Amino acid sequence: MPISKDFSKYKEDYIDLDDFFDGERRVKEKGDRYTPKLEGHIDKPTLYAQYKAFGILYNVLHRTRQGLKGAIVRKPLDIDFPEGKKELLDDIMITGASFNDLSREVCDDVIGYGRCGALVDIYEDTQLPYVAFYKTMSILDWPKSKKDKQEITLQEMIEETNSDDELVEIEQRRKLELDGAGRYCVSVYRKASDTDDTWVLHEGPIYPKYKGKTLDYIPFVFFGSSNNTPEPSRPPLLDLLSLSKGHWKLTVAYQYALNLTGLPTPCFAGFEFEEGAVTPLGSGASYHTADAQAKSWFLQTGGSGLAEMEHGLDRIEKQMAVVGARLLEEQKSGVEAAETIKVRSSGDSATLADIAGNIENGLTKVLKYVGALVGITEKVRCGVNKDFVSARLSPQDITALLAAVQSGNMSVETFLWNLQQGETLQPGRSIEEEQEAIAEDKIKQQREAPALQFGAIGSQTLPGT
Repeated sequence: MPISKDFSKYKEDYIDLDDFFDGERRVKEKGDRYTPKLEGHIDKPTLYAQYKAFGILYNVLHRTRQGLKGAIVRKPLDIDFPEGKKELLDDIMITGASFNDLSREVCDDVIGYGRCGALVDIYEDTQLPYVAFYKTMSILDWPKSKKDKQEITLQEMIEETNSDDELVEIEQRRKLELDGAGRYCVSVYRKASDTDDTWVLHEGPIYPKYKGKTLDYIPFVFFGSSNNTPEPSRPPLLDLLSLSKGHWKLTVAYQYALNLTGLPTPCFAGFEFEEGAVTPLGSGASYHTADAQAKSWFLQTGGSGLAEMEHGLDRIEKQMAVVGARLLEEQKSGVEAAETIKVRSSGDSATLADIAGNIENGLTKVLKYVGALVGITEKVRCGVNKDFVSARLSPQDITALLAAVQSGNMSVETFLWNLQQGETLQPGRSIEEEQEAIAEDKIKQQREAPALQFGAIGSQTLPGT
């Protein structure tokens, strides 16, 4: 089975990213890949394990990815899809998850690794489409250009019941291609045996059909941070990964040194102790000796090197903030104007806007493939949020806008649009829906007004009230 030569370009980076996203336990398990051994640790695994255990992972990488993803998904997707078919999107993924869930997975991998993919396929029994999501490391081969043979190789792990009726996980590879006649077909390969790395055909070629017709394209969508071409994009958080690895190494050394300098070692000179005897310390313990020159003290260092390590950690953390971890910076006290927030965030938003645009284009392409398989001819689209700064309108802003409407210097439509952009309107409600709700309220008030007036007058004429 072919694997692209370019697959190894970022392979080690993908592994490192995956480990740090997973957290401290995984980083420690990888040993000297991330935690170098000191001279005294060679051939002494117990000492090395103790040294490594002092590390505390400052997981900036995971928090940054979550923060950037949150900025994109903080507003719902804007989906144009025929109303009668929208229910398809509620469980469109092969796992039963929804289209919204797919968008979150795509955000995770594009921000985290710079790449992922989605395959649109058809259930044979129902002829309904579904989407299978493929993570970065699952895309093994791809066409370099339109002139090359159109062939994509994907890695999968599936569960099957073996001869002992046990559920086991099996690795297989799925090849998507256009045959000599330009028809889309799928072949599944598995290893010849557990000890043999040779891949043999297990199933196929299969020609997926819709209403009896084969497809003349491969319904696979590539997502990338730089673009949506098959070639892998550079992971957006790669520089932050390098800083995180350096920060981890220094943190382990710092925490270990902090323990050594914080726990002084007791020393005795001129005292006789039995070999191997426990030497208790504290106010309840006393020691006697006839040696007038005997003395005891605690051995400890001044810890001057710790200050340098601490400064180094602070410096790396500030660099982390510069390369993409704005959430790590201490927020300024007081209230900042919306424009100030936007200017301060503009550098990050530009990169994030490109990523969001690629995700939007990819998700729209997925919708088109899904729509084509159910006979939808209308235009379909998926809009992704690109407004990453939450800046609500202040009461003063709303008052000024309302005054402009009342004076005739602003239309109601523009007023409502400003409320929508300022996140003052009810989430998910369009300007047209808000106008309809306003009109209904006015009609309701007009209907209730005479009844209220009559009740008020009548109550004044009733005796005994």
